[in-house]
Amino acid sequence: MADEERSRRWPGADIGGGAMLRAMFDAADVIAGVFELLDDDYRYVTANRNAAAFYGRGEGGLDGLTGRDLGLSQELIQARLVMLWACWEAHESRTVEYPFRLEGGKRGWFFGTFSPMPGDRPQVAFVVLDVTARHQAEREVEHQKARLALALDATELGLWEYDLESDQIDWDRRTRGLFGVDAEMAIDFAAYAAAVHPDDFHLVEAAYGGALAGENGGAYVVAHRTAAGGERGSAAWVRGAARVVFGMDGRARRVIGTVQDITAEVTAQERQDLLLAELNHRVKNNLATVQAIAAHAFRSVGDDPAAFRTAFEQRLQSLARGHDLLTRNAWETAELTDVFTAALAPFEQASVRLGGEPGVVRVKPDLAVSLVMLLHELATNAVKYGALSEAGGEVILDWRLDPDGLRIIWREAGGPRVTPPSRQGFGSRLIRTALISFGGAASLDFAADGLVCEMVTPLGD
Repeated sequence: MADEERSRRWPGADIGGGAMLRAMFDAADVIAGVFELLDDDYRYVTANRNAAAFYGRGEGGLDGLTGRDLGLSQELIQARLVMLWACWEAHESRTVEYPFRLEGGKRGWFFGTFSPMPGDRPQVAFVVLDVTARHQAEREVEHQKARLALALDATELGLWEYDLESDQIDWDRRTRGLFGVDAEMAIDFAAYAAAVHPDDFHLVEAAYGGALAGENGGAYVVAHRTAAGGERGSAAWVRGAARVVFGMDGRARRVIGTVQDITAEVTAQERQDLLLAELNHRVKNNLATVQAIAAHAFRSVGDDPAAFRTAFEQRLQSLARGHDLLTRNAWETAELTDVFTAALAPFEQASVRLGGEPGVVRVKPDLAVSLVMLLHELATNAVKYGALSEAGGEVILDWRLDPDGLRIIWREAGGPRVTPPSRQGFGSRLIRTALISFGGAASLDFAADGLVCEMVTPLGD
């Protein structure tokens, strides 16, 4: 009697293979049954216990119920009817993957096959698998991929993987770009080695060899130059970070790693090292300059402490202004008119007229400091004894570029009558010697109507 009932509920169960069909019908992970198609709904002719359990019912609890009886929305019923009628009318099976949502909030994904039943009544058998877990796993994989892509983009990291057994390396787009490798080029260890600067490959070899031997848990970090840096590749320097993955037998199987462009970082470090060396050099030079200023100021004023302090402080301030100017320009070069401004800052009330050719001329750090001190000395003397010591006096500060380099002319006019000094003081010695170390020279002409100082110095690059 049980078999007759089963045959009624599941047509075909009483013919050959009925036992197998029943086993499939009641399989633990299969939702199965038969729909009868109505005009605006469908009815369960029969359904296995998994289908009934899905709706929170016992075995046979779906028999005779419609979609509407189960609380499904008309929209969902209509969408399912369209597919079921298409299957019945075409007399062919349909396999589809589709989402579901119940009023209680339960939702997920089904993968089902729908087949028309023989006979005149519009009935469609279904076998459905709940693939919600698979969809969730796929969604999590996509989520992790998106997070990884975001992290790689934010840090500008390239990603790569090396299969030791096949000797094949998978480089992503960014890694290929950093090394200047074509998108279609196959990469093996030899190709990677060729992409590393030959003078740095020993660094890679040592780090990789240590990781293969199990050092640091198989992880390593190495910075090196690329063979194509500055030509085809976008990076001259890269930092590679990787980890060797070992199998259960302890053998290295693959290597997973990242690569990052550190060209700017290396360049900044090289620049910092250069600046530190330059700073050390300048500190020594400045100490020597301060000692010379102190010695010459002491000799020029004799036993007058107040005069010594005034002369010493003024020249130190001049030296400091030169350094301030260069600090603003990161100790690279200084624009010539800025040099003039720094030198003449203490004399802003004085009448100094700037001339010169149009255009911008930049001078190197040491020369800029020397010019500031030299021009400050000339202005100090002009205020004390020269054109700027009287109303109506002025200084014309002119410059031009000629085959010998930069030529600067300091010309005083409208001041007291000039007489050559009886002895050469510190100021005169400073003016005449300040440019010698740069291959230049300065001359003083004590003309009666005003001092003229002509300075010339090569500019180099």
